Amino acid sequence: MSSEDSAPTAPRGPASLLPWYAAMAALAVAFIACYVFFVRTRLGQWIDNAALLGGQAFLAADATRKPALTFLDYMPAFSAVLSAAVLLWALIRRRDFMRPVIAGLSILGASGTTQLLKHVVLERPDLNISGATVNSFPSGHTTFAAAAMMSIFMVSPAARRPMVALGGWTYAAIAGASTLVLGWHRPGDVVAAYLVAAFWALLAGLVLRHLHGPLEPGNSAGHSGSGRAAKILTWCASAGTVAFTAGLVVALLLPHPRIGDVSAPVLLVFLGSGLALILGSAFLIGNAVLRLFSRYGAPIRFKPDLGMK
Repeated sequence: MSSEDSAPTAPRGPASLLPWYAAMAALAVAFIACYVFFVRTRLGQWIDNAALLGGQAFLAADATRKPALTFLDYMPAFSAVLSAAVLLWALIRRRDFMRPVIAGLSILGASGTTQLLKHVVLERPDLNISGATVNSFPSGHTTFAAAAMMSIFMVSPAARRPMVALGGWTYAAIAGASTLVLGWHRPGDVVAAYLVAAFWALLAGLVLRHLHGPLEPGNSAGHSGSGRAAKILTWCASAGTVAFTAGLVVALLLPHPRIGDVSAPVLLVFLGSGLALILGSAFLIGNAVLRLFSRYGAPIRFKPDLGMK
């Protein structure tokens, strides 16, 4: 194992796997709560649609929508090519077939789960809010963006993961915000997509932990850029927690008249609340995933019989 792939020792024994199961259970509970509130209740649907109407009212100009549309047009192909290139690099460099394959399967699992949930399992009742009964929960574009970035995160050297996590979740946050700007998805759809992608990333990490065991003892100076990236991501997660909480509280406290009677200034506030939910949840979830992998993840294996050191 090279020094760049060394990381602090993770706890050993069955108890060290409990954080993985607890984190996955927490993500599942959060997803269910998100669905029940934003899709099954009148208040949740109202808040979601007010944010969507705010985007249409204030971000409908071509100058705003064109960059978002361009980004989302190229995003699936870019994400797929980038992820495939990095996974192939990891396979060739380390001669480790298992980790890139598991990382790649996590993308398929997350995307497939979103499509199954959206089109088969979950329903969107008509609660006389928007009249839309076609379920859009969770967002497919956002799921794919986040899952692709998480696959790159999983095959990255431990010392570089903070930088990858910061860049990857920033990318996923922009993808989610763009779907709101274009009126494709509501904030609840995007938050749910992050939860699905994170769940599959943790499932892949747990499988690798079972296969490879805990991180080996060793000290690594790492990269100064990674230390800064970890601090920035932690700061973003803290700010995101505040933004997420404030956005939800404001959305709950403001009056909720008939959706068509909401004034423009109030729609702007709900748009801000929706963006706060999206951006806040992205960095909060991203930081949690990074911390779990850093503390309890499996080491990256090299094949010494093939000349790798």
